[in-house]
Amino acid sequence: MPLLRRLSRNELLRKSLHLLALAIPAGIYILDKPLALFVLLPLSLVATGGDVLRARSEGFARFIARFFGYMMRPAEVPAIGDNVIINGATWVVVSATLLILLFPVDVVVPGFASFMVADAAAAITGIRFGRTPWPGTHRTLEGSIAFVVIAWAILLPFGHIPVGTAALTALAGAIVEAPKLPVNDNIRVPFAMTAVLWLMAG
Repeated sequence: MPLLRRLSRNELLRKSLHLLALAIPAGIYILDKPLALFVLLPLSLVATGGDVLRARSEGFARFIARFFGYMMRPAEVPAIGDNVIINGATWVVVSATLLILLFPVDVVVPGFASFMVADAAAAITGIRFGRTPWPGTHRTLEGSIAFVVIAWAILLPFGHIPVGTAALTALAGAIVEAPKLPVNDNIRVPFAMTAVLWLMAG
């Protein structure tokens, strides 16, 4: 199993959370917009508040570290009293909330679902097979190719999305995901993909 030897257990756990987070677009589809917002808005506030609190309270920070610290990257763990750092899981929930506020359900669900799976596939492929890094970033050409292929494959079963639109959406996600930018990729990538779906449907 060379794949498992090259990937850290923590990174595999992080990416498995992306697959578990498919419950978010599934929930949006089942609940529809008003009920989805009723659930996601409080979750976003609680998650963001938790990140603020762990930067201010040593006891709460230890509590979070005990249960979730093994999945956090060092950059996601602030020193007590230092700047607040929003972790990846919080960004995912906030991203879903913003998307459902701004876009129709029929583009949010495929846009967000395809991002979650493709992002995990790109990270695993890049770590295991990546040989050609993009300038100024740890991401690789191989990971970006995996992103496009997987995102396209996830989008195809949605009958209201044409093949060409699915390909353009997947490519847009990979392009926005590759560079190192100030905006977290869990925000910018699904936003770009959902926006393309929305624009092409208009």
